[in-house]
Amino acid sequence: MKLGVCNLEEIAKVSLGFKSLQNQFFYLSKDEIKKYSIRKRHLKPIFQLGDLDPKKYKQTSKPVQWVFFCREKEQDLRNSGALRYIRAMEKIPAAEKKQTGKHQTIRQALQAQTTKGGTWYMPKAQLHQVNIWLRKAFNSVYSPFIFENGAAVDQRCNYVLPIEGVEWKELAAVLTSSLFALSAESFGSASMGAGALQLATNQIHELRTVDLRDLKDASAKKDLVALAETVWTKTSPVDWIKTERPPQEVQDLDAWLLSRMGTKVGLDRLYSDLVRTLKVRLTVAEDKDVQIKKGQQVNVATVARSVAETVRPLLESRNFPDAFMDQGSTTQSLDFSRAGRLELECHPMMAQAMLTVRDGRGQVLIEGQYPRSVAQVIIKSLLFGRRRFSYPVDASVAEACLKEFSNWFPSVLDKISTGCGMSAVGTSYEERVYTAVFDALNLDPNISQQEFFGHIRIQA
Repeated sequence: MKLGVCNLEEIAKVSLGFKSLQNQFFYLSKDEIKKYSIRKRHLKPIFQLGDLDPKKYKQTSKPVQWVFFCREKEQDLRNSGALRYIRAMEKIPAAEKKQTGKHQTIRQALQAQTTKGGTWYMPKAQLHQVNIWLRKAFNSVYSPFIFENGAAVDQRCNYVLPIEGVEWKELAAVLTSSLFALSAESFGSASMGAGALQLATNQIHELRTVDLRDLKDASAKKDLVALAETVWTKTSPVDWIKTERPPQEVQDLDAWLLSRMGTKVGLDRLYSDLVRTLKVRLTVAEDKDVQIKKGQQVNVATVARSVAETVRPLLESRNFPDAFMDQGSTTQSLDFSRAGRLELECHPMMAQAMLTVRDGRGQVLIEGQYPRSVAQVIIKSLLFGRRRFSYPVDASVAEACLKEFSNWFPSVLDKISTGCGMSAVGTSYEERVYTAVFDALNLDPNISQQEFFGHIRIQA
């Protein structure tokens, strides 16, 4: 058995993720769903790029937002949460980015995109529940996002759906390999800002890849998937700017594919070519940025401040942890206002957690064993930007506090994502804007984690 090479379009369909045309209408958080009592049949879960974990191949997090997905006519929606939501939103000004200069309501903007006989509030694009998703632009990490049960992702990613006869895990294995990374680096366009490598939807079809139609032996298919599963479960996606050789698990996958392609190219040549090509791209991009980078940074910072100001009222409406626990709760005060930079270290110990907070010089400010939920309240308060606060000492109160926060905070993240998505800097800069917004709001990105364990530095 010898594996050939083909265009990606010969073994898979590649297409753009979900494009709503009006995120502020179609994207819903838990709070909004609860507010209008919208039923599950009118909702479809969706992930945005910021919801995905770039440090993992397999995505296991639960969605924090949903698409409003209603096919029914208005007369069939009487007394429903869906109709209350439609009525509340239809006259709100539409996002100007989706217009051609004139002011419109959400209803008017979407009605113009509606085919005859359709409802204006029905999404114009399909939501594809797919196992494999690829970024539209890469920096130095090429790995796919993998969903065991399939998921819908927004337009910042492309989905990859294998043709009949090719199993999705076999295709995901090839896209996990360094052969895919080299092919992407060789065929992609480096014309995007900051040197990002673009693999546009209409371009990725022609990407050269291993022809899985030649893989007919059941035992060989099983071996390929087993090698890939080991990579997905035991390693993190390879950042090629930080290494010149991937983990052994990836090497084993690469070696398996090369041996069955009948090529004389070895692992050393594969990795050296990939690293060299990547570094050349980034060097050229850095050189080009000498004249234009300052303007781009100012633009990103300006947009981030603008987005932050739209989010700030919601963020400041409920201070953590004060607003998330009963006023009569027993609390303990902490004051780190003079500490400057902080270093947090937290390790779980069954229902307890060992928490240490040091200042920038390494001096211990607090150290001790706390109920696990209490430790997480302290950590989340610091990630929220607080330096002087009171935390609940009772574990059940702390747990309730965290639960209420986890129900509320996705609305903040959704507002940030929507603002970044509607900014005029383009999709290639949205992640930079997203990060800059967190800085402007004095939030640490780790605050979106359900629990935080490990070591982290927090700037003053």
